[in-house]
Amino acid sequence: MTGLLTRWLKVHQDEIGLFLGMAILLFFINGSGIVLDNFVNTAFLKRYGVEFLPIMTAVNAVATFLLLGSMNQVIKDVRGDQLVFYAMLIAGVSIGALRLVVPLGFDLLYPILYILKSQFAVLLAYLFWNLANDLFSTRQAKRLFPLITTGGIIGSLVGSFGTPILARLVSPDNLLLLFAAFSIAGAVSAQRLGAKWHGGTTRQKQSSDSDSEKTSMWEELVKVVPLLKKSTLAQVLLLLTLLPNVVIPIVNFQFNFVLDETFSSEEGLLSFLSYFRGAQYIIALFLSLFVGRIYGRFGLPVSLMFHPFNYLIAFGAYFLQFNIFSAAYAGISVGVLRTAINN
Repeated sequence: MTGLLTRWLKVHQDEIGLFLGMAILLFFINGSGIVLDNFVNTAFLKRYGVEFLPIMTAVNAVATFLLLGSMNQVIKDVRGDQLVFYAMLIAGVSIGALRLVVPLGFDLLYPILYILKSQFAVLLAYLFWNLANDLFSTRQAKRLFPLITTGGIIGSLVGSFGTPILARLVSPDNLLLLFAAFSIAGAVSAQRLGAKWHGGTTRQKQSSDSDSEKTSMWEELVKVVPLLKKSTLAQVLLLLTLLPNVVIPIVNFQFNFVLDETFSSEEGLLSFLSYFRGAQYIIALFLSLFVGRIYGRFGLPVSLMFHPFNYLIAFGAYFLQFNIFSAAYAGISVGVLRTAINN
């Protein structure tokens, strides 16, 4: 095991413990997240309605903007591992508590679950990579982050293929309780990781006095304007983030619309989503093992262009034939490139 990590994956001897700890943490985050995502997507489509997805997309966009904007000062004041610990604990407890509401038959429960699962996914990914940024140097990041991403893909793979099995064992609604259990386990993993490797440092302690001053979201946005004017890199990164995120809601709506029309039962839809995403993650896992080499061969700018270019192919497939086969291609290709390369 040690020889494989050091020779093939290029993980140095003194990095193995921290690397495995971060990979395991991302395994818990993604594994629990995909179980929740499979159930909530299925329940929302069948119990609430695919026609409301555009509204959910708009609400999620506003909620994400406010959520991440409010995190600006928090990440300066609180250690990264503690942020991940509290976020996973809150996610697990809140989703577990909502399981008690399911028998009451409140229709609005499913939009609430849809928003919560989306926001927890965004927040935990943000906090995880914030923690990784604290623990690894820039040189280590280029070499290890693609490999750590592989741990997350394995978690998504196990969680996705495991969803139908778990649903048959405990009933679909009780997948909410399983998410709670996995999230709490991940929170404990984050706590232990921080205690061993973080060293008691915080970003605030390492910054200057001026950096530690509190600023509003608007003040932070104002700072971005001159940066965009003088930095071509910032402009490119903004476009590479903005354009796909404009297109993703359209692709997702088409994908979910086709699924809702194709599968009449919750059980059939949940099984398809789970196995479909499992296959998607197998491809992403294989590709992720070579991402470092792809970056080295083509460079980061060219590698990042694979994802937006694929949207042209996906929309072309929908234009020629609007059915489950076009949806499957769009879902697999977009998900694989985003997971294995762009993230």
